[in-house]
Amino acid sequence: MRCQAVAAGWVVVGALLGVSGAEVCRAQAADGVIEVRRGEAQLFVDDFLLASQLNLRRTLHQPRKDDGGNLPMIAPSPGDGLLAYGSIVYDRRLSRYVMFIQEFASRAMFLTTSADGLTWDARTKDGLTPVTIDLDLGPLPPDAKGRFGIDLFSCFYDVNDEQYPYKGWLWFANAGFEWEGIWYVRSRDGRYWERPYQLFSGYAAPGDPSCRAITQEGRTVYGPGDVTTFYYDEVEDRFLGLFKFFNPFDVAPGFSSRSRAYVFMDRMDEPFDIQRITHVELMPAMAEWNGDTPYDEYYASTAWRYESQWLGGLKVFHGKGDYPYSAAGCAFMKLLTSRDGLNWQKVPYANDAGVPEVFLPNGPEGGNDGRNDGGYISEFSGGPLRVGDELIYYYSSSSYGKNHPRDRLVRGGGIFRSRLRIDGFVSVDWGTLTTWPLEFAGDHLTINGNGPAVIRVLDPTGNPLATAEVPKSDSLAHPITFDGRMLREVAPAGVVSLQITVEPPGRVYSFAVR
Repeated sequence: MRCQAVAAGWVVVGALLGVSGAEVCRAQAADGVIEVRRGEAQLFVDDFLLASQLNLRRTLHQPRKDDGGNLPMIAPSPGDGLLAYGSIVYDRRLSRYVMFIQEFASRAMFLTTSADGLTWDARTKDGLTPVTIDLDLGPLPPDAKGRFGIDLFSCFYDVNDEQYPYKGWLWFANAGFEWEGIWYVRSRDGRYWERPYQLFSGYAAPGDPSCRAITQEGRTVYGPGDVTTFYYDEVEDRFLGLFKFFNPFDVAPGFSSRSRAYVFMDRMDEPFDIQRITHVELMPAMAEWNGDTPYDEYYASTAWRYESQWLGGLKVFHGKGDYPYSAAGCAFMKLLTSRDGLNWQKVPYANDAGVPEVFLPNGPEGGNDGRNDGGYISEFSGGPLRVGDELIYYYSSSSYGKNHPRDRLVRGGGIFRSRLRIDGFVSVDWGTLTTWPLEFAGDHLTINGNGPAVIRVLDPTGNPLATAEVPKSDSLAHPITFDGRMLREVAPAGVVSLQITVEPPGRVYSFAVR
């Protein structure tokens, strides 16, 4: 039996056995092989591929911020802020990318477009196109409290629906027990959105009969909450719901144990039974443990398929704690990884600055006269765009966080852009790794990175077959040959283990068989 790098079938097996899909795959790999699909990059973000390792050192690489994060790509109106409380999709009829942005003070939605994913129509809020979403429900219920309007919004472009290709979820905020929750919306053009119906409520407060309570790790959390989105998985033609759970009764002074849960759905436009959510996958420690501090909460998360696995962002909000990379009251990003979309873990390695886990840090709060990304970071749903030889990350950040009066709270900053090399999330910088036996399709082995590094091909019993060196020059796809032979010629049966040894300043990000 073969274990694919991403195999939905193992999710069911893992649920029955009480272990994760990745653990099931690794257990199977001990007796069999891992399938490596043709041309699909294999990353070292987790230990899934590794049968053994010796003195291995890996680095989590941070996206390079344009202008150092000091100037936004799209600036808000003076005294306001812009939030990445939306998605970036590709409209095939327009042949343009469409970015959905929320204004902080008004909660109004706007859009801007780009032909290449880099140059956008708008440079300021005044250049954005207003988006109309039908929210006219009549008088608010008497139990509605707080600032009414849209909170998180996420959407995708359905290429199979010519009439309504835009489909989305929005959270109707501070609307009372009856109306609070996720509403399905659709649009013909992305500019005007119809409101067909509510999918599920989620006020999650005392007295709300619709909320779901889950007791786990000694804590009870309620949901779904406001920061709930979805991702369309083109590979399996289904949807991954990303749900917020929290405790409104403050498990620690001033904090609410914000957590994340994940569920696959066949459709995103039908009512959802929240009782299907039985497990919170990511719950903060609310203590000095597992890379967290007592102040860290998992405010939001994103998920997307990337090559042979799933990746995602984890938005960490901390009301207290002045970290060197994020001031108190601000939010920064960590990186998540999964092999099945349901079982997730934080990527634990030290980053380029030597700080474990921090993927996208804040700049100094209030920097560059309130124009930098020093405050409350948010991430668009759906992951980065691949443009040429780079991954382009768009995110929003205020310059000031939440520990300020209203004239500064979540104000300044704007929409920012950052970049990462293809497959450049984690590099192996030192030591030796040996993979499980790999069954590969294709013929030619390629390496993303640079030497000095040595590649050894082993047969399924561990006997050496061939050796090659990785060139010292940097490349996204070094062709690796073994005394002039391609990998298929070295192993005609198509099953090998790879042993990779890296010495500084070598870096290996991924490999593929093409």
